[in-house]
Amino acid sequence: MAFTIKVNGKTHSLDVDSDTPLLWVLRDVLGMTGTKFGCGRALCGACTVHIDGVATRSCQTPIDSIGKSEVTTIEAVGATAAGAKIQKAWLDHEVVRCWRCDKPTQRGLLRVIV
Repeated sequence: MAFTIKVNGKTHSLDVDSDTPLLWVLRDVLGMTGTKFGCGRALCGACTVHIDGVATRSCQTPIDSIGKSEVTTIEAVGATAAGAKIQKAWLDHEVVRCWRCDKPTQRGLLRVIV
């Protein structure tokens, strides 16, 4: 099916099955690999994105549920003032990073700060 979604301020036209999880659309179709696969059950947070500002687990979010919503991934977080501060602090303090928890933790902090 044909879908049009807005990710990080850009509109993308897609041809994917309606039940395709947003995670795989982002990673495999759009090449945005900052959002990670973790548990596949929406428990760990590695796949968290913001949909209209709400933290959402993309591994369990079918593409047909997005509609006209705005999706924001970790790739766009550094473009915001608060996000840039969080990422700078991560580097300045040499925070131990794990590919599964680093991105969700930064997004969680952004949600608290903003």
